Amino acid sequence: MPSRSSLRAMLSALCVSLIPSAEAFAIGMRAYAAARTTTPATPIMADLNTITLTNSAGDSSCVYTFGACVTSYIKGGTDVLMVRPDAKMDGSKPISGGIPHCFPQFGPGAMQQHGFARNLEWEVMEQADDAVVLRLCESEYTLAMWPYKFEAKYAVTLKEDRLATELTVTNTDSKPFDFTAALHSYWSISAVSNIAIKAPAFAGASFMDKTAVPPVKKKAEGSEITISGPVDSVYAGVTGDVQLVDSARARPLTISSPVGWSDTVIWNPYGDENMGYNSFVCVESAQASTPVVLGPGEYWTGAMDVIP
Repeated sequence: MPSRSSLRAMLSALCVSLIPSAEAFAIGMRAYAAARTTTPATPIMADLNTITLTNSAGDSSCVYTFGACVTSYIKGGTDVLMVRPDAKMDGSKPISGGIPHCFPQFGPGAMQQHGFARNLEWEVMEQADDAVVLRLCESEYTLAMWPYKFEAKYAVTLKEDRLATELTVTNTDSKPFDFTAALHSYWSISAVSNIAIKAPAFAGASFMDKTAVPPVKKKAEGSEITISGPVDSVYAGVTGDVQLVDSARARPLTISSPVGWSDTVIWNPYGDENMGYNSFVCVESAQASTPVVLGPGEYWTGAMDVIP
């Protein structure tokens, strides 16, 4: 057997071999710092806070302060919203369902997909039985991706005949900024084959087909859209009232954008069972084709009403 002195020498040599060189350590630290700068960590919350709105008509709506996400709107016993079966409800990812926010970026781009508003906790500013106002401002997390000071206020009101939403973005910085945004709304349906999405403004409208590689601009032929495959389309200039008609339901759902939102986005991951494609369609009020530009102190408001 080796002597104690030889064993100590062997262990000493082994420990020295495991210690990284100063150069390797410095390289590792630089990589770590770069990763932290380019991709800030998303805060994770185990228990998410919810607010339930009710009105005298017996309707209800559930609003998560995480992402300021409305996840249900029940009227007459029917929930017109849908949360995907693969949604994470622990704060580890944005909520995939209901009405998530895309802000200050719609889709892919310089920052994370659809921006940061949907994966941050919003502050409750005002609350009543049938209404809530939520607020989001800049933080170290947002400034690492988007170097501007801002205030976003989101009002959700459960009215007798509709759910009314209003998003107001104010530039609280000393320099101008621009942004794109959308309400990435998931509407519940009986089946994709049973629905049609209708608006006179669709006829002849230009739209970007994002399922094509690369995306290609096309023109809509009529005022009615049906789905028979994957759909990801941005209809520039289509706003106002859009109807979602479901042959298994007595009345169409009207998605009304009376103020601010300039475009309509339609999305469905046709064929994706994990996402529950056959139970929802996204018809989104959006500001996607052209950005909003705000100078210091200026604000923009986008309103969307949901009328069952």
